[in-house]
Amino acid sequence: MKKNYIITFIFLFLIQVGYSQDYEIKTETKQLIESRSIYLNGGLNATFGGQSRTYLQVDLPPNTVKWYYSFSTKKGKSGTQNLNLAIQLTGMMSDPSGITSSTLSAIKVPDGVASANIYLCDRPNIDKFLSKKDLYGGSYSYNMEGSAQSTKQAVVEIDDIRTGTVYLGLKNPSTNNGVNISIEVVAITEKRVPIVKSDSQQKAELYGGLGWTNFENGNYEKCIEFCDKANSEYELGWVLANKGLAQLMTDKESEAMETYIEAITLIKKQPNPGYVFGEMIKDIDNAKNLKPNLNGADEIKQLIEMQRG
Repeated sequence: MKKNYIITFIFLFLIQVGYSQDYEIKTETKQLIESRSIYLNGGLNATFGGQSRTYLQVDLPPNTVKWYYSFSTKKGKSGTQNLNLAIQLTGMMSDPSGITSSTLSAIKVPDGVASANIYLCDRPNIDKFLSKKDLYGGSYSYNMEGSAQSTKQAVVEIDDIRTGTVYLGLKNPSTNNGVNISIEVVAITEKRVPIVKSDSQQKAELYGGLGWTNFENGNYEKCIEFCDKANSEYELGWVLANKGLAQLMTDKESEAMETYIEAITLIKKQPNPGYVFGEMIKDIDNAKNLKPNLNGADEIKQLIEMQRG
């Protein structure tokens, strides 16, 4: 029976080992459709030849978390504008904060000269779109988030449709004038990759777990002691963050700030920084519930949020 109790304790203990994870998130940029140029006639001219509507099939790869398309327009039937969407997104993914609304707005797209409509549809509705059901008393449906209307150039993000095959319906809304649409489609995928840990790292995590257990029991000095033991074996950002929080709880505000700065610097170099920063913020909020007038907590939380993006 005693052995069973020990096993149960170890199991519960390992669950509580701070922000430790046995995997890291591998993020990849996958170009689904290379930059291509598509010429569409005006609607009236299309009745005498050519087309005013067409579509692109988009096969979303496994583990897609979001995907994008960018497009621009110009006059004339020849020439593809260089959109470089995949290259720009790959560069953004190298930043720990990843792709945010502010970084997305920084993606460069060549200025367009004419309007185009692009509709995100499923198979039945792309068929209705191509057969122009809307001109003969019918209609078709499309996803609002993934569509753009009367737009000369844009970068469109889609995160609510992440599996299967979808279709982008391209339409020239002009009656008389043709338009050349350059378009590119890119997906962002994420998958869990197991982390192979050294003996020193595993030992550090165990010490870090003991530190966190002592923190939860209110033994803040003991928490600091175990965190120092952990990082003498292997430096872990989340362990430093726990030490900084214990320092805050013992009114060592200036020391805590230095520890958190060191922790943030280290976390940005280690797996899953976004997840760890989120857990750090939760821990500060919980500590403030225990000690509402926790000096330095708000400043440190703001600093973490800036890194999280």
